[in-house]
Amino acid sequence: MKVLQPQTIQELKERKGREDSPVLSLYLNLDPANPVNLRGGYKVSLDGILKNLESQITDENQLRHFQEDAEWARRKTEFHIAKGRSLVLFCDVSESFFFEEDLPIRFANQAWYGGSPYIRPLLEARNEYERYGVVVADREKARFFLISMGEIDEISDIFQEPPVKHRSAAGSDHMRSQMIFQRRAAKWSEEFLKNVSDTLHDIMFEYDIDRILLGGPEEVTAELQRLLPKTVSARVVDRIRVSVTAKSNEVFDAAFPLIEQLEKEQEASLVQDLITTAHKSKATGVKAVLGFDATLDAINQGRVYRLVYPNGLRMNGYHCAGCDVLLDHSPSDKLCPYCSKPLTEIEDVIWPASERALDMGGRIEEIRSAEAVALLNGAGQIGAYLR
Repeated sequence: MKVLQPQTIQELKERKGREDSPVLSLYLNLDPANPVNLRGGYKVSLDGILKNLESQITDENQLRHFQEDAEWARRKTEFHIAKGRSLVLFCDVSESFFFEEDLPIRFANQAWYGGSPYIRPLLEARNEYERYGVVVADREKARFFLISMGEIDEISDIFQEPPVKHRSAAGSDHMRSQMIFQRRAAKWSEEFLKNVSDTLHDIMFEYDIDRILLGGPEEVTAELQRLLPKTVSARVVDRIRVSVTAKSNEVFDAAFPLIEQLEKEQEASLVQDLITTAHKSKATGVKAVLGFDATLDAINQGRVYRLVYPNGLRMNGYHCAGCDVLLDHSPSDKLCPYCSKPLTEIEDVIWPASERALDMGGRIEEIRSAEAVALLNGAGQIGAYLR
């Protein structure tokens, strides 16, 4: 599974198809945390989505095209081995256009059939997850990596042999030769690191990088940081000690603790802001809520645009088949307080609640750091920003 590159999204955005040959766009949730998916339930979900789309097509020619595209999607998922939490498929069989990508983030099950690939969920995911650029360099080689959504890709490298060679000499000639060699080597090293700096500048904009880590010997990373233009140095967050010959997973392991610390700080800031906003809402109008009852009520009203809860949180709840509301508790008579129909108890109300948030175009923030989780637990365990 690779990091989804900005140029890939751009190519999908710019793709021009024929008006009479629409593109089928599918986002399929394969998250193993959902018990249904462990039994292949995502195939049932896919079939339902496709049948619903098919029922809306009245033109016979377009219907034939759709059925070809739908059959391709069904074949792709029949024996698909999930490598992430979601599978994204775009296809137009008549134009031989196919796109398939596993992503480590969770999308709601959804589908569109129109003139171009529906990439809005991809754009929203890009805005949510920061992209880290890592350059690992010594004085002869530099390698460039991209880390995003828990994945790492090596995207470029630079290598250059020193243009000077040292030759042996005796006495004062040896000293003079050594000094000349050192000056030339220093000059070459600076020119090489300037080249690295220029390449990093271009890569930062090409790959839409948010933060940068510099890796390698301390004296090299310090010199490289000094040579960086202000637009690039402003995004450098730290330096790491890692060999230029390290494997991609070793670079990831070296960078991850720093990335994890940054994300911990961001999570703590998010939770604190949510709590502050919810408390202020009592006096200025409801902009955020805390606790299961208030959060589920906001989800039932379709008002949640950012749902926040600890990773792995589970809680029993209730669902009304009549009016489709979710509740964290039920009245003593087990009847829905809105339509008076019987409530059904469900083992985990968090999962359908988060699916509702995604379905209404919202975002999910699963808090992982112990400090932020403790802060959120003290304020009601779950909360949401409202539209």
